[in-house]
Amino acid sequence: MHSPKDTIAALATASQSAAIGIIKLSGPSASCVLERIVPGCRASRRPRQVVFGRAIHPSTAEPIDDVLCFTCPGPRSSTGEDVAELQGHGSPAVMAALLDACLAAGCVLAHPGEFTYRAHCNGKVDLAQAESVAALIGARTQAAARVALGQLRGGLRTAIEPLSAELLQLCAALEASLDFPEDDIDQEAWAQLESLASHLAHELFLLARGYGLGKRLFHGARVALIGPVNAGKSSLLNALCGETRAIVDDEPGTTRDIVRATFDCGGIPVELLDTAGLRDEPGRIEQVGIERTKDAATTADLVVIVIDGSGETALDTAYFEQLQGATDAPIILAVNKADLPGYDLAGPLPSFKEPRLAVSAHTTQGLDEMRQTLSRLLRASESSSEPPVVGTARQHEILCLAQGHVAAAAQLLTQGAEPELAGSELFRARKALTGLLGGDATEDLLEQIFSSFCIGK
Repeated sequence: MHSPKDTIAALATASQSAAIGIIKLSGPSASCVLERIVPGCRASRRPRQVVFGRAIHPSTAEPIDDVLCFTCPGPRSSTGEDVAELQGHGSPAVMAALLDACLAAGCVLAHPGEFTYRAHCNGKVDLAQAESVAALIGARTQAAARVALGQLRGGLRTAIEPLSAELLQLCAALEASLDFPEDDIDQEAWAQLESLASHLAHELFLLARGYGLGKRLFHGARVALIGPVNAGKSSLLNALCGETRAIVDDEPGTTRDIVRATFDCGGIPVELLDTAGLRDEPGRIEQVGIERTKDAATTADLVVIVIDGSGETALDTAYFEQLQGATDAPIILAVNKADLPGYDLAGPLPSFKEPRLAVSAHTTQGLDEMRQTLSRLLRASESSSEPPVVGTARQHEILCLAQGHVAAAAQLLTQGAEPELAGSELFRARKALTGLLGGDATEDLLEQIFSSFCIGK
């Protein structure tokens, strides 16, 4: 990242053509640069008020665009520094000229995430909030955006702070027993310490478990459609997504490779995998597809076994019985072709105890119930908690680390070990939670986190 003495500039909107484009500046010279580019504008004399002016390139004196601009002096700004913005017509050529004018007037081009990095360094956001900025930008569903916004408003800090306070209370009690050994902790007080440590370990476990839901909200879930040939997997994929993505034909074995499609399933971006149909004597190429089907089944977040409830498709139950033991993912039975004569929901795979849904890919019967079931299982399999959820692998790793130390301290207290042993574990837990919000983050860690941001954020 650049020195805080540098004033950075970047395009803050998309690089494609648009009605409006924005150039953002932050640093000690932000107002001066703006005055050089928009001569005579009163933005620096009227902070936080939008003013109109004509942007001129400082090197050539050529007009660039009629713009709206404003300044926002630090520390009461988004980055804690002096900030300025130029809003012009969103032509890529115009934006490129405005950015070049900023560089010519004394700015340097911002690194990815450098505006948020400066906001973090200046105490405007903690590290978890900074990570939520990237999550909010990358959110693919409204539910993911709402969760990211909650984290940006300090949701994770709100969840962590009471746990940190209780952890500090526990550490203080143990520290007092070491500083004043003549004042022995009575049995009742010791039991309270054990109970508090166990409670903290459980609360941290629940919070860490929320990463399952967070990962699926922000990165999506994979749902594999598995079943025999001609069961209607491709038709079901097309019906769930609302568009034709997979080829549908009466000829068995039409799907030979995995066909992928995405849809919003109750706020979770779901990638549906339409897999090659299973049968006893597949062709050579089809056999490769079937092997990929088996891999998809064992790595998916949820498996939907699609079977023909009309009895027109032969069904070998051996593979599906093996599948139950090969995957830890939830399994749904989608008994397709509910619109055909002779349909029997209970007939196929009678030994399976998983949710059994009557659906018709042709008439869309039962698809709303199927979407609700998918959403419920994808949300409930890892976490039943409400937001804030844990949004990044870094946050999850730290919470697991802190939970492990607190659980170890609780075990030591239960065993009647020396207080300093439990205190050492609790000290490590406190240090981990401090790092969660960026209290002792190293420069390398900050560089790694913010380098994944887009330029202009």
